[in-house]
Formats: sequence, structure tokens, C-alpha cells
Amino acid sequence: MAEPGTTRGDGGGARGWVRRGEPVGGRCRAGHGNPAVGRWVLVAICFGLLALATPPRGQAEHESANALTFAPVAGSAAPAGSGTGEIAYNGGFEPVSQWTATFRFAGLAADADYTVVVQGRFGEDGSAEAAAFTETCSFRASATGEGGCWDYHLGLVRLGVAQLRLGGEAGEPVLQATRAGGGPGTIVSTPNRHSPAPTAPSGTAATPLATPVATPLATP
Repeated sequence: MAEPGTTRGDGGGARGWVRRGEPVGGRCRAGHGNPAVGRWVLVAICFGLLALATPPRGQAEHESANALTFAPVAGSAAPAGSGTGEIAYNGGFEPVSQWTATFRFAGLAADADYTVVVQGRFGEDGSAEAAAFTETCSFRASATGEGGCWDYHLGLVRLGVAQLRLGGEAGEPVLQATRAGGGPGTIVSTPNRHSPAPTAPSGTAATPLATPVATPLATP
């Protein structure tokens, strides 16, 4: 099921973005005793809490505009099926990073229900959640086997595999988009204005895995 805070393409209602809470313990306050020592301790504590609350940036390749091309999986019930999609990063940190997802499919069974799922949307690396598939949006195909859906959602820790499944979230996979080589399908990321790494000064797209190094100013 979709997480709270989503606006779904199947007619679900809008629920506002989740606000991040304050660090554990509330606001930072200076302690008693020597005022100077108290201030330095306060600064150290606040910086420590900030480091814990703010994950390092520039390490998630998918924090970009992700173009998905779907292809049939082995033994697919829709061997002539095809599809495209985009999952775009709109800023924010986990677990409340902001995303827009849109999908369009063809060559499916007429008047059948389908669900788009993404693997590893939540959870720490190596956990059961990281291996699980989570629903993004769902739709009913038309009489000509076409259809699509969209979703605004919070949280997307990783994006390596997306599938179109027959029926619900636990249904049979029919189409897949895969980041790793060999497919089926592809996922290609292109940095957008919300990506951790900005566009390089030359105008070429910078990799989201490393921010370009600024040129030092000339010494007068």
C-alpha cells in the first residue's frame, strides 16, 4: 500500500507533505556553569545533532530525473507489452524526500488491473524492507490494452528495479525496468535542478555522485 502523504493517480485524496521533527531532545539550550564552556559544549552538541539529522548528499544516483523503459520479463503474460515512465526527485531528505512518478503502458490484457511497484523504497541496506516491492500507483487497462497512472509520494531510498504487476502489489510481474545492465528494461538518471550535484560550469551535466570542484579565485 502507498505510504501516508501521497496523492495518487487512482483518485486518492491529497494529504500534505510531512514535516520533519526537531532533533531528539528539542531545541539546543546552554547548560549551567561556566558560560564560555557552556557555549562551546552547546555548539558541539548542536553540530553533532545536525550531522545525525542531515544525511550526506551526493551519494544517491537516483536523486535525479529517472527515465524508465519497461520490457517483458521472462514468461510474461504480456509478451507484447511495453511502457515508459519517469520518477523525478523534487528535493528533501529521507524519509520525506519528495517524488513525482508518471507511467504509460501498452500491449496489455484488455480491462485488466495493473500495479506499478518499486523495489527497495524503504529500509536499510540488507534489510527485508530493502528487498521488498512497494506499490507506487495502479490502473485498469483500456479495451485496447493501454493505460497509465501517476503518484506524488514521500520517500525513495533506492531505485534499481521497477515492475508492472498484474493485479495488486503482490501480483505476477509482466514488465520490468532495471538499472543494472542486462535488463529487462532500463532506468537512466539525468541530474535535475534538485539533484545533489549541480550542473557543471561548462554546461555539461555533472554526475550525481560527485559535485564539480570549484576553481580557486586568483590571488591579487
